[in-house]
Amino acid sequence: MGERSAFQYCTWCFAEIPLDAQVCPDCGTNLDDYARHTPYPDRLIHASHHPLSETRMGAIIALGKQADPHTIGALADCALEHDGDVIEGLEILHSLAEMPTADPLLKAALQRLAEQHPAHAVRTRAQSLLQAHCQTDRADC
Repeated sequence: MGERSAFQYCTWCFAEIPLDAQVCPDCGTNLDDYARHTPYPDRLIHASHHPLSETRMGAIIALGKQADPHTIGALADCALEHDGDVIEGLEILHSLAEMPTADPLLKAALQRLAEQHPAHAVRTRAQSLLQAHCQTDRADC
C-alpha cells in the first residue's frame, strides 16, 4: 500500500498544508486566530466553497440547523457554484426550507434555483418550496 500524506486544508485558502502548521504557508492565515475570531456562520459559509464535497456538505447541513436568514444567499450561491452535485443541491434546499419563511431573501433564492439550476431535481424541488412559501405567507408570487 502507498504511503499517506499527512496534511490538512487551510481554513481560508484551502491549500494543503502540514498537519502541525499554525500559519498557512500559502496565504499567511493564522489558523487559530481565524477559528477564534471568525463567527461560526461565517466560517460555515466559507467552508461551503471548500474543494471537498464532504466538507461542503457538512457546512450546508450545519447552516440549515442554524436557520440564520443571513446565510440564504450564500446557500443559493453554493448550489449554483457546484451545480453538478445534485445531492448537495437538494441538501441546500432542505437547509433553505429550515429558514424563516417571512424573509424576502428566501423567495429570491428559491426563484433563482428554480430558474437557473441545471439539475431538474433541484429546479423541481425549488419550485415546490417556492409554491409552499407563496401559499404560507400569501406572498406576492
